[in-house]
Amino acid sequence: MDGLKADSLKYMPFISSLGHRRRLRTQLGYSNPSHASMYSGVYPNKHRNWFVWRYAPDTSPFKWLQGIGRLPHNIYTKYAFYRTTTALLTRHNTAFCDVPFLWWLPMSAWSNFDVNEKKFWSEPGFLTDYPTIFDVLRAHHVPYEVIGMVKGQTHRALGWIEAHNFSDIKPWTYLFIGDIDGYSHRYGPDSVETQERLGKIDRVLEQKYRLFEKALGDFCFMLYSDHGHMAVKEGINLSEFFAGRGKDINDYIHIIDINYARFWFRNEKEAEAVTEALSSLGKGFILTEEHLRKYRVDMPDNRYGDLIYYLDTPGAFTHGLVSVLGKPRGHLPASIHGYLPDYPDMDGVFVSNRSLVGDSHLELVDIMPSILDALDLPIPGHVEGKSVWSDL
Repeated sequence: MDGLKADSLKYMPFISSLGHRRRLRTQLGYSNPSHASMYSGVYPNKHRNWFVWRYAPDTSPFKWLQGIGRLPHNIYTKYAFYRTTTALLTRHNTAFCDVPFLWWLPMSAWSNFDVNEKKFWSEPGFLTDYPTIFDVLRAHHVPYEVIGMVKGQTHRALGWIEAHNFSDIKPWTYLFIGDIDGYSHRYGPDSVETQERLGKIDRVLEQKYRLFEKALGDFCFMLYSDHGHMAVKEGINLSEFFAGRGKDINDYIHIIDINYARFWFRNEKEAEAVTEALSSLGKGFILTEEHLRKYRVDMPDNRYGDLIYYLDTPGAFTHGLVSVLGKPRGHLPASIHGYLPDYPDMDGVFVSNRSLVGDSHLELVDIMPSILDALDLPIPGHVEGKSVWSDL
């Protein structure tokens, strides 16, 4: 369940009744490192999947815009060039996050960046250096079924799960429920809308649980989420902030994520100017090498930034509101994830009908080895997580 915070189990009476649960510590960042760690069993500094965008001028799909991008453009011409690029040059990208529209960034800067993910989570070779749970099961010829994990269709997943015929039950059945993350972003994790959706999910999962119970008698059930959510109460326009200090943020190579601002420098003067400006923002801090090592996001190069500014709760970066073909962009979400994993509200949750080891937090890297252990399959030696079961 994408975006299910640990405390939201109070809205799910059936799942709560299963009894065996642990808080699950998320990772610094968004869905990219979380899913890569869940499916591979290794931390981000090994699978190297941290943000959607990375600095990669040599492979950028927008290289062809280097001359055109320096001309004046409005939101509609930007959208036209974006759609042309995605239709012609990135149409084979099957990644869950696809190629987002950099509507707020000047087109002259687009050619600095490439998306980090080119394949869907379950596809062979999703990660270059490590096999995923899907790769391992394929290698061992273990049948499995995935329901609801469809690019761009997470809002339909629950309906598919509810209607699915489970007459031919595979050794591993994976139900992907992605809409709670969207509900939380839009309404907040404790809103009436989100509570009602959680109640609906709880009822559907109970129905499917009873079906499996009747068909199999004994089986291992595990529900886990990748992160929690925290309310957003303040929007910060970094472009306006820089302008107020006599600087144009577009003079610097940068990407602004919802609560991270990442910069790449061409010289020491740029580094000093940006560092000085951000040091006076007072809403977060620049990530140090110590931070990167602590959260296991230390990378071998600067693909994710020479300088990364972390915006702390309850803030989020905003670029102002625009509308493209009737679709609004730039609105401030009700809640987000991406804050420090130290915050309890960032915790995901793990629930099972089986006894769990220990009494402290589980980690996202524990998901993959736990699935393999439940299937009596060997856990690869490179895996950094551990199996969570005490009675298998």
